[in-house]
Amino acid sequence: MLLVVVSHKGSSPGRQGFKMCVSEDNELFGSIGGGKTEFQLVEKSKKMLSENNFIPQLINQVHRNKDKDASGMICTGEQLVLLFPLNNKQLEIILEITNSENGSMHISEKGIEIHANTLTPYKYHFKNDMNDWLYQENLFKKPKIFVFGGGHVALATTKLLNALDFNITLFECRKGINTFEENTFVHHKQIIDYHQIKNILLDQTNGYVLIATHGYITDIVILKQLLSSKFKYIGMLGSRAKIKQTFNQLIKEGFSNLQLDKVDAPIGLPINSQTPTEIAVSIAAKLIAVKNQ
Repeated sequence: MLLVVVSHKGSSPGRQGFKMCVSEDNELFGSIGGGKTEFQLVEKSKKMLSENNFIPQLINQVHRNKDKDASGMICTGEQLVLLFPLNNKQLEIILEITNSENGSMHISEKGIEIHANTLTPYKYHFKNDMNDWLYQENLFKKPKIFVFGGGHVALATTKLLNALDFNITLFECRKGINTFEENTFVHHKQIIDYHQIKNILLDQTNGYVLIATHGYITDIVILKQLLSSKFKYIGMLGSRAKIKQTFNQLIKEGFSNLQLDKVDAPIGLPINSQTPTEIAVSIAAKLIAVKNQ
């Protein structure tokens, strides 16, 4: 059973677009907000599956309300959840949605459809006219991030970014780095000459860059080639002293403060992080903020 929050009002636990699946053997994947409301719909899904009830249902859940159907949760608002049965005949369309580069997904009583290269005006949209309902959701490519430097921080950060559904490419200029060799969280990795970035990396208007190399000299080599690019975000790891030294050197070489303003440095939210994993959390949090702004 596919469960989708097709619309919500107020501070409901689930937001429009939240999804989860309940399998025939009671495995759960994803979430529609958790808590009592999710539990209730999981149990209903199990019951529908056991009874071979394959008719889609729309269920409105009310939170902290005097209504007899209220959930009793502290959060306020409503969420409308679609319970949509799936079977192996739909596997092909599901795989197409999973691998879609761009387009939109449409769910109705007729089934699930994908409209390749066609976006709706809103990321999510639901309409319900006289029981003729339609849920639409735009599908986008995974955000791409290019990470320079294969050290401990990059290893911890790419592990988090993988869980956050980024498409990750890792570059390193040194051979034999164990943290680079052991990194199984990235989708692509390559040993390159940092002086040749322009020949390897095309401008990515929606792409992200994380510079986490082993020294300010390699940072300078990379930044020189990226300061005129059109990446959505460029962040650099390092102490304030290292960053100041790097920027001063680039200004001496003729780069402007306006160009350097494109670089978020030091990258990460200021949470007094110490360990590579803590630093990774601060970096990932900043990237989420940029992605979702």
